[in-house]
This record gives sequence, C-alpha cells and structure tokens, in this order.
Amino acid sequence: MKWAENTSGDLAEHWMVTAERDGRALPVTVIARWRWYKRGARRDRLRYGVMEVVALVGSAAIPVAAAAHLDSVVIAALGALVLIATGIRTTFGMHENWVEHSQIGYAIEREAALFLHSSPPYDGPDAVRELVARVENLADEGGRQWVRRRITAERGRRTQESAPHPAVE
Repeated sequence: MKWAENTSGDLAEHWMVTAERDGRALPVTVIARWRWYKRGARRDRLRYGVMEVVALVGSAAIPVAAAAHLDSVVIAALGALVLIATGIRTTFGMHENWVEHSQIGYAIEREAALFLHSSPPYDGPDAVRELVARVENLADEGGRQWVRRRITAERGRRTQESAPHPAVE
C-alpha cells in the first residue's frame, strides 16, 4: 500500500487520490463520489458561513444605525437583509448540507482506509466490488436523507402558509 505524504486541503494531492493497494489506485467511481462530497462540503460550508456573517453583521448594524439616527428605511433594510440571509440559510439547509456532505465524505475515506489496509470487510477476493458497493450505498443513503429533509421542509412551509393568520385592522 502506498500513501501520499501531502496532507494539504488540495483534493488533487489528497491521499484518497494517490493511495494504492497492490499497485492499483482506488476505483474511479469511489474517487468520483468522494470528490463530489468533499467539494459539496466545502461549497456548503462557504455558503453557510457567508449567510451567517451577513446575518450577524446586519443584526449588529441595526442598533448602530438606530443610535446614529439613520433613516428608518436604512434600519428596515438592515432588518430585511438579516431576515433574507436567515431565510436563505434555513430554506436551502446550508448547515445540514455541509454536515451531511462532510459526514459522507469522511465515511468514504474510512471505507477507503479499511480497503487500503485489507481490513474486514475488504480482506477477501471481492474487496474492490465490496468497496464500490459500500460507497454507492453511502451515496444512496445520503441522497435519501437529502430528499427526506427537503420533503420535511416543504411540508413545514405548506403548514405555515395554510395556518390561519390574525386579521390586521
């Protein structure tokens, strides 16, 4: 088994890409799934962080704008910005996506490490097939979890929309 020495954040240099077992690299499909989840985790972490910073800065700016006696339109716009950033973050499940993509990416790395060391269940003649099947199962379950979250979020949105609203006088 061969391991890469570079442990930086560069996916092209990551041990998953350069590691070998018996002179052969990990299966292409395993690497492709792993890259997809790692890139997704990075993307979702960035999006989540940006929305959180926008919400925090906007929230902190509201009392400053009020104390500075800025126009009420500015204060209202800051409040709207906070609401929009929070709504985008929760509606699109950015935190949940980040966590889920990270977990699946690490689970794929775990399976690859077991495979590279010929640890059970990868100690038999069908080790490559077993690895591919287990990684595909991880990806399939990740997709199912995402769908369940989206359905739950949509049901919650519909419930809020259909709830009776108090009359405005």
